[in-house]
Amino acid sequence: MLNAAELYVEVEPLTVGIVMQSPRVERIAQSLPETLTPVEECGPSTQVDNIPYVPSEHIDDIEFSERLVVNDDYDMDEEEDDDYDVEEEEEEEEESNELDCWGDMPDADNRQTVPILQPPSQSFLENTWDDIHDPSYDGEMCITNWDESQEFQKGLQFSDKQEVQHAIMLYSLKHNQAYKVKESNKTKLHVCCINLCGWRVRACKRSKHGLWEITKYNGPHTCTHDTFTPNSTVLDSKFIEREVRHLVQGDHSIKIKALQKEIKHLHKNYDASYYKVWDARRKAIVHLFGDWDESYHLLPKFMAALIESNPSSKVEWKTLNTGVIGSAYFHRVFWAFGPSIEGFKHCRPVISIDATFLYGKYKGKLMIAMAQDANNSVYPLAFAVVEEESQSSWYWFLDCIKKHVTTLDEICIISDRHTGIMSAIDAILATDDEDDDSSRPPNLYHRFCIRHVASNFNERYHDKQLKNMIKKAGGVNQLRKFDTIMEAIRKLNPSAGKRLDDIPREKWALAHDGGRRYGATTTNLVECFNGVLKGARNLPITAMMEFIFFKLVKYFNDRRNNIRANLEEGQVYSKHAMDIFEKYAEKSLLHIVTEVTREDGTFSVRTPMNPNSINRGNHIQIVKLLDRTCSCGKWQLYKIPCSHVIASCRAISLNAYQFIDPCYKLTEHLASYSPKFYPIKDVLYWQEPDFPKLYAHPNMTRQRGRPKSTRLRNEMDWRENQAKPKCGLCHQEGHNRRKCPNANQASSSNAAIN
Repeated sequence: MLNAAELYVEVEPLTVGIVMQSPRVERIAQSLPETLTPVEECGPSTQVDNIPYVPSEHIDDIEFSERLVVNDDYDMDEEEDDDYDVEEEEEEEEESNELDCWGDMPDADNRQTVPILQPPSQSFLENTWDDIHDPSYDGEMCITNWDESQEFQKGLQFSDKQEVQHAIMLYSLKHNQAYKVKESNKTKLHVCCINLCGWRVRACKRSKHGLWEITKYNGPHTCTHDTFTPNSTVLDSKFIEREVRHLVQGDHSIKIKALQKEIKHLHKNYDASYYKVWDARRKAIVHLFGDWDESYHLLPKFMAALIESNPSSKVEWKTLNTGVIGSAYFHRVFWAFGPSIEGFKHCRPVISIDATFLYGKYKGKLMIAMAQDANNSVYPLAFAVVEEESQSSWYWFLDCIKKHVTTLDEICIISDRHTGIMSAIDAILATDDEDDDSSRPPNLYHRFCIRHVASNFNERYHDKQLKNMIKKAGGVNQLRKFDTIMEAIRKLNPSAGKRLDDIPREKWALAHDGGRRYGATTTNLVECFNGVLKGARNLPITAMMEFIFFKLVKYFNDRRNNIRANLEEGQVYSKHAMDIFEKYAEKSLLHIVTEVTREDGTFSVRTPMNPNSINRGNHIQIVKLLDRTCSCGKWQLYKIPCSHVIASCRAISLNAYQFIDPCYKLTEHLASYSPKFYPIKDVLYWQEPDFPKLYAHPNMTRQRGRPKSTRLRNEMDWRENQAKPKCGLCHQEGHNRRKCPNANQASSSNAAIN
């Protein structure tokens, strides 16, 4: 199982600079020596397959919407403010926070300083394996120290008009009073009590300093309190967005109910509607991470900036034709970070693949390829965003991996039994070997996740005992044990046994694997990483890729530091390998060894009686050191000496550690994480690539209304002892009232009773 220690990074001092803020996202920038290689702009490291596209109509951002129109009958004298004519736009500068998780810059002679891209949220860096979220809000502070418990007063200053509007709404909610807007423009704001009691606030923008200042205030209210309704125009989605922004920043996929609970906690007399809170969360995501459509426009620039700072990274595009030069529909994009590509050479030649849904405004799938490092931990390798899972998309993804990621002679791919994956791999294996351009590895092995195989049979036969027996058959390491369990399966369910025999045994049974899996039987690790990326899948596409980039920066640095510490302590092999070796070494103390032939290292090893074991022990295993084999099969499967090998080595005073596969050495472990990431320039410094302007395809727009659950839930989603949901009509397990086979009978019975 996956160890939940993840994604941290070492810190090195950087030069702090002051820069302009990006209008897309409130992100903090930072100055570093610009020593990056020339931008490739999706050039040599990028393959483009695009055709221009006609852009759809763009909807401009709407200004702040007033809640009530001006009351022309209101008889209060208008007063002119003495100073509100200023420039409409002001430049703001902020000092950056420090983030040092980068390698040395590749060109030390370039002394020009440019800021680097910073994560828009701390969640891009923190440990999400344990669902740790930082709820603190580090947004822009208001100029004034006013809070809703105080009355307004003349002279109070705010940073902008939005801050004034937010303060007035907070005051109204605190005092349970409604108001209406009498006048509002780019330099003035005038609101008054809806009951005409005389309460009013007037604020304007000062030309001296550009701040908004309260110039007139008549309060407090003298009228009776009104009661807000759930559809109150005062507490709209824009106001709610300000209240929950810090929560969305900490957890991008936070539930609407959790945000409703927060609003009710902050404002005791108000229950925000589901739609208002949903709209507020959507606006918060746009405010923090950028607009959904603009994110597609920005994506080629981000990829070009990534290639410029990390030249060994690989990107491949696929776009759709629209008939207009200079624009294109987004179809697919593949990317793999350079450090992952370089470090994979020191990992086991096993890749797990899976795909997961994207949330947000546009549909799509995120494909992920994961390897395993020397400590049996997840090693992020490659990613792709595609329209859907199909034979075409999976073939394209796997082909990109072979072209850009792996140069190994033998690769084992582990996946579930998705028809698209199986068809794609069959097509790859059928590639003409005489084609010089073929990138197919000499030996490609496809293996199934044993957990998914057992689940597929359980869904078909609804037999828990059968499922457990299939999992056991797939996980045993000896052919004798495998044959015994298969015989029991055929007796239990002949139909299931025949269907199981139709699946090639080497694809799902560890005993027939031939050591290609290195003991990996499931795709659990890649599914766990899907969980880490769950928050990112709710973000605009460019922000999601930034999220993945910063996560891997932290992850690589954390691993690198831990491995170095282990090497300094004198350790030679990974903890995963040593735990297995020590467990086998303890068992070997009870074995009886008979030397057969010293020249070729052949031994006969008898195991002790074990009444608690199903097989009772007292078996003989044959060890051949020169061939690196043991008849139990464990040595060949896991590449770690089994108890029989350790006992044989002890009998002739031979060091058994030398037979641990080099892939488990800490030197190899460190080498897999030694390649470093380099910082990406701040968004203001991204170059315009030679690439068409990207637009999301209209067919990928998510339909309005409450979306259906994207997860296809099955028996694997339920714990062994967890109570399963029951149908509300017949009270049986396995379905709900919408799919109840007895729905017609239940309806007739209810009608008869009525």
